[in-house]
Amino acid sequence: MSSLQEIRNEYEKLTGLSADADGNAKRRRGYDFERLLNKLFVHDDLEPRTGFKPAGEQIDGSLYLDGRIYLLEAKWHADPLPASTLYQFKGKVDGKLAGTIGIFISMSGYAEDAVDALILGKALNIVLLDQRDMDAAIVRGSGFKNVLKLKLRKAAEEGAIYFPMEGKLVTAEKTSTVEIDLLRYDHATGDVIATQPAQPAAADLLIVCEGDSDRVVIATLAERILATAGSGRSIKILTAMGKVTIPRVANAMWNTFHSESKVLIVVDGDNDPTGTATMLGKGLEFEEWIAAIPNPSIETWLNLDLETLRRRGGKIEQSRRAAETLDIEALRQRDEQFAKLYNAILGA
Repeated sequence: MSSLQEIRNEYEKLTGLSADADGNAKRRRGYDFERLLNKLFVHDDLEPRTGFKPAGEQIDGSLYLDGRIYLLEAKWHADPLPASTLYQFKGKVDGKLAGTIGIFISMSGYAEDAVDALILGKALNIVLLDQRDMDAAIVRGSGFKNVLKLKLRKAAEEGAIYFPMEGKLVTAEKTSTVEIDLLRYDHATGDVIATQPAQPAAADLLIVCEGDSDRVVIATLAERILATAGSGRSIKILTAMGKVTIPRVANAMWNTFHSESKVLIVVDGDNDPTGTATMLGKGLEFEEWIAAIPNPSIETWLNLDLETLRRRGGKIEQSRRAAETLDIEALRQRDEQFAKLYNAILGA
């Protein structure tokens, strides 16, 4: 059996592959990743089975945990996976024994509308993991079993099939990545215990947003706002990877930490800001929250056209540059929803 350190060394070699590597190298990485996952699962006593083809289907493998079989799909592509890829896997899971659950690992993440598309009006039987989850399991040493148990609990209790393992901590001086949970497995109870990170123990404001590009924009603006005001406040930003799933992720986070931090929800209005506010009001289970709803989208604040961004590519970097040069004071004066964000960041 491979040790966790050996698995970690192999994993770091795979994640260190250059983005400019040729297609053959990237294909080999995909195969090597599947073998690495098998070693990881064996290490965690998950009784893995490698890929098999029932009735013409291709399934990457399966795991055994606490008396239940979980089907596995693992992808390492260049771009975030669209909802159509998740639908294909969901179809495989739907066709198995009632109650079967699928585990989907995408090292390139998921398209920002993929999670919403998967949960709207459908039975939830898939849990989504990405590179941040694998980093927690392997690099930070939490173990895959512990990460999976936490994800399964959040999916079962809150319907959050994608629960973030890290967020952005923003202060006037810098923006850094922080772990959402330190995972500890309690052998006496068989539970995964989630605690707040040691540093920082808490943030003054918790922001939940839709996607990674939104998180970059909010982090950039928050850092500028705090620096200009000379504020010592700290802001923690979490990504829900979808609009409809925002209440689920926010509820799961609140119920985990019983946070005393105020919560700001930043979500696109999509030309129906009233309906968006109603959705939040029905879905959020705690009282200490406010919402900033840019309409139709957060790109409106940046004077960027969403469709043009999608055609050109590089949405995150273009949004970051626009946020770095935005006239914050002028926008605060003319946009009520941005003023809510601004005031919340400063605790006004």
